[in-house]
Amino acid sequence: MAKPCKKCDPHEICEECPEWIFTLADLIMCMMGLFVIMWVLKPGGTPTPPATDVAQKESQEWLETVGEIRAGFGYVPDPNSSDPVDQAMVKKKMRLVGEGEKGTQEIKQDSAEGTDPSVTNIRESKLAAIGVRSEFARGDAQLSAESRRVLDGIAKQIRGTRFIVIIKGHAARDDFAEDGTASQFMDISIRRAQAASDYLAGLGVAPDILRVQGCSYFEPLQQRAYTRDSQQTNRRVEVFATEMLVRDLQDPKRAAQSPLK
Repeated sequence: MAKPCKKCDPHEICEECPEWIFTLADLIMCMMGLFVIMWVLKPGGTPTPPATDVAQKESQEWLETVGEIRAGFGYVPDPNSSDPVDQAMVKKKMRLVGEGEKGTQEIKQDSAEGTDPSVTNIRESKLAAIGVRSEFARGDAQLSAESRRVLDGIAKQIRGTRFIVIIKGHAARDDFAEDGTASQFMDISIRRAQAASDYLAGLGVAPDILRVQGCSYFEPLQQRAYTRDSQQTNRRVEVFATEMLVRDLQDPKRAAQSPLK
């Protein structure tokens, strides 16, 4: 039954909203906000951008905005995902640096001959993992079918780009017997990285952007690996994209000279 309102005529009945109405409204607003966040963070279902240039630009900006929201929640994009938001986040990480973003600095100093030599300092490049780890059989550098499938996805991302890609090969302590030498472990790690590099080059990736690095068993994922299964994760290849362009590592004077002279 409605209660008399103190602000109105005491002889009149004023219908007041019960308190539970306001509590229910607050709960509904919280649920709507939660649904919006869940919709933004879901790993699929993003609409395909329209065909027009203006719409594509607006859609790309929207994808990047959603990617920034996901990144704010600590979300890491899957390089092999078909989700447009994941693809936009990966492309943003791999985007080439612009003219004003090379991190170069010219330093002039007077030398004994009175000339002003110019020195260019290139900043250290950041690394971004762009591929899941590809594991190998014990003592073997042969790429498995799963490794080739992973490298197929990586090739699609880096084909046509001009930034340095580092391929690191790793060995496990059980790749050889107890009398295995340091050179054997280093050699197997280099051969694993080289196998991945050759496969990527065969898929159309420019060979001059690829760098091969052997790490022996010095960077294990499992520090305390006492079984063969735990050692399996240490036999791997990892692919990293850097922010350094190939041209930043080339000597322009040397490139201008004829190789026959």
